[in-house]
Amino acid sequence: MPEENRKHQTGVGSSDESAGKVLLVGGNEDRTGEMEVLRAFVAEAGGGKGRIEVITTASSEPLQRWIEYERAFGKIGVAYAAPMHIGSRTEAETPEFLERIAKSTAVFFSGGDQLRITSILGATPVMEAIRHHFFVDKRLVGGTSAGAAALTSTIIYDGEPPEALRKGAVMMTGGLGLVSNAVVDTHFMTRGRIGRLIQVVAGNPRLIGIGLGEDTGILMTGGTRFTVVGSGLVIIVDGESIDFTNVFEVEHMETFSVENVKVHVLSSGAGYDLETRAFLQPPVREPASGGEGINPTENP
Repeated sequence: MPEENRKHQTGVGSSDESAGKVLLVGGNEDRTGEMEVLRAFVAEAGGGKGRIEVITTASSEPLQRWIEYERAFGKIGVAYAAPMHIGSRTEAETPEFLERIAKSTAVFFSGGDQLRITSILGATPVMEAIRHHFFVDKRLVGGTSAGAAALTSTIIYDGEPPEALRKGAVMMTGGLGLVSNAVVDTHFMTRGRIGRLIQVVAGNPRLIGIGLGEDTGILMTGGTRFTVVGSGLVIIVDGESIDFTNVFEVEHMETFSVENVKVHVLSSGAGYDLETRAFLQPPVREPASGGEGINPTENP
C-alpha cells in the first residue's frame, strides 16, 4: 500500500476471513457497573443466547475468579456461562471440555499468569479444540490481563519496567498463536510498561507492540484489524521506521539506543490495522446538544 494511503484510514472492518474474532483486554475490566468491555464480548458471543466457557487456568484462585465472571455475565443476561478449571496438562485432555468448547459460541481466558496458560494448555487437545473453534469455526475468543497476553504468537512473561530498556531485561516466549505479528502487554499505563514494548520491537521490528490499558480492550476481526472499546487507552509501538539501534551490540543488561520508534495513542472507537500498520481514525462525534457553544478565545 502506498505510504500516503497508510497514514490515516477509517473503518475497522476487515476483508480477511481467515480467523474468528478476538477481544483482548488490558485487565481490571468493570465487572459490576456499566461493564462496557464485557458487554461488547457478550454481544459478539451471541448476546443472551451465547454459550461462554471461562478458562481460569491462569489463576491460582480459579474459583474466586470464576465467581466474579459468573456474577457479571449473569447481570448482563447471558443464559449459559460456565468455568473450566484446567490446572494440569492431563486435565486438558478431558473429553467433556472438548465437547463443551465445540458447542460454545465464545471462550474467555481469565487473568493471572500467562506462563500457566501456555505451559499447561500448549499442544494439548483443549488448545487444539480452541484453535479449531477460532480458525475453522471462526468463533470468538477473549482474554483479560494474562489471558489476553497469552493469545499472541510471542508473549512477554516478565521484566520490571525500571529495567525494561536494558538488553535482556524483558523475558519472552512463544504464545498460543491466535494473533500473529504482535505482542500484547496489559495493565499498560498503570504499570508503566512502554519500555517493555520498545525493547521487543527494537529487537524484532516485525512485531507490533500493543499496550492495553485497564478496563480497555481491542476487538479484532480476521486477525488484522481491531477497534478499541472501554474507558482507557491502547498504545501502539511500531518499529518498522526504526533507522538505528545498537541493541544487538551492547552487553546483557546494558542500556541501548533506538531511533525513530513510532507510537500511536488510541481511545475508544479508534483502531489499527496490523497488516498495513495503519491508524484507523475513530468515527466523527456528533456535536453536543445546546447550540454552537462558546469560543474560548472570545470575551462574553
